[in-house]
Amino acid sequence: MERVDKGYRLEIAGRKGLESDMLKFQVYEHDGGEPLALRNAHMVGADAIGVRGTIKIEGDMIVCQKRTSGPVALSLQHEVEDVGAVTLQTCLLPDRSEPYVLSLELARHRLMLLLSKQEDWMMFDMSHDHPAMKRAKVAKQLFVRALAKLPDDREEASRLGLECLRSAVDASEELALAHADILYKRRLSAGQFHRGVFGCGVGVRQQSETVRASLLANFDYLSLPMPWRQIEPQEQKHDWSSLDSWGEWAYRNRMPILAGPLIGFEDGMSPDWLGVLEHDYETLRDVLYEHIERVVTRYRNVVTLWNVVSGLHTNSAFDLMLDQLMDLTRMAVLLIKKVQPNAKTLVEVTQPFGEYYSQNPKSIPPLIYADMVLQAGIPVDAFGVRLMMGQSGGGQHTRDLMQVSAMLDRFNGLGKPVHVTGVAVPSDVAKSKGDGTGSGCGYWRKPWTAVVQSHWLEAFYHIALSKPYIDSVAWLDLADHEDSLMAHGGLAMSDLKAKGAFHRITALRKSLHAESAASRNPDAAS
Repeated sequence: MERVDKGYRLEIAGRKGLESDMLKFQVYEHDGGEPLALRNAHMVGADAIGVRGTIKIEGDMIVCQKRTSGPVALSLQHEVEDVGAVTLQTCLLPDRSEPYVLSLELARHRLMLLLSKQEDWMMFDMSHDHPAMKRAKVAKQLFVRALAKLPDDREEASRLGLECLRSAVDASEELALAHADILYKRRLSAGQFHRGVFGCGVGVRQQSETVRASLLANFDYLSLPMPWRQIEPQEQKHDWSSLDSWGEWAYRNRMPILAGPLIGFEDGMSPDWLGVLEHDYETLRDVLYEHIERVVTRYRNVVTLWNVVSGLHTNSAFDLMLDQLMDLTRMAVLLIKKVQPNAKTLVEVTQPFGEYYSQNPKSIPPLIYADMVLQAGIPVDAFGVRLMMGQSGGGQHTRDLMQVSAMLDRFNGLGKPVHVTGVAVPSDVAKSKGDGTGSGCGYWRKPWTAVVQSHWLEAFYHIALSKPYIDSVAWLDLADHEDSLMAHGGLAMSDLKAKGAFHRITALRKSLHAESAASRNPDAAS
């Protein structure tokens, strides 16, 4: 992590007093449906850390004007046939007067990512007949053909680059799934899975006995949100009824609880009245202290793991300084340890791809924040990753499976267990939260439906549970509800009719527990 931190410091220093540098990308009509919409467009530098600047359209060109020197990459949502509308990026590119061909540069980066992960995962001995290798071979051939068309026929080079990109993304997803299959079987044979792998969230105000019975029968633990906005809608006026009901039910049924986040400024988690303290940090800190102490004291006998703070690194609600962000993190973790000495704690990272950093100079890139927590000696027991894709909102644009797998791998170097604290994609885009249509946030393979949601869920869980450092995965919501952070993101409809995703996840859990039991006791299985 020291190398990442050094790059972060250099980027901060380098943006001062430098004249703007520029990159241009040429786009053609065949290229990606609506490539000039510039959805989720941002620049990134070394170690996938955002670079600030402006991105605009000039005719058939995308023009990137950066505020730092050195090569950067362009990342943007791009529609590719049979792949979907996903956020892709180019390699780090130097400035030059001649424009780059967008699809060709996106393909170049994906081929480099494919080769890089083959090396990282030690998978160069795969059979040439494996789908990943066959598609990678086609992609490489198309890339060579595209390069041969330059500089005379740039449009044909772009068309071939787009074909290469499609094959390369297919190959990389196949590689990610093949790698997951190897690690998953290895974890099973080593008996590394415990009973608390599958979690699920609920709406606090969902008090249905059907929901509770389904949780008890089909999941290992309850991910219980602690929405401050609902607990204390008016200052010093608390409503504990819904949380008390869930806590009593979980205690009675011996259902472990992952509770929180206790502090989260994103997605309207905090009450409106807290906003008046934006420019009074000391008072804000005192109010947060009192809130955490009050909640932990009340529920310390029923909570197994506390999600202490969520998304502080994005610094999206209050204009806080870096030392203040770290002070809040330290204060919250230490306070919980004081009130509940045996408590387990985690710090939740949201928007794990870090796009926000290219827009907010007072934010902290995700992994650098996690590393700073550890270097500061804050006694956190684990890190959480919240991953929501497919709806408008910060960090929720769709990524492909290779990018998701590679992102999770970055957390391996922290030396702490990782919990996926809330994962979700929608089953419908007709009324997605944010833009009313959901069309601007991308999709995987096909526009989001209940069928696509269930296929994505199965692929994601296979990848996530193959990672030795990931302890558990919690789906965001059991059923759709009005307070959810993602519209249509539940495993069941609001009327509690199960979607395909519910059947997939329960089958995965049943299979995992059966295989784990067999690996621990092979004689009994036979």
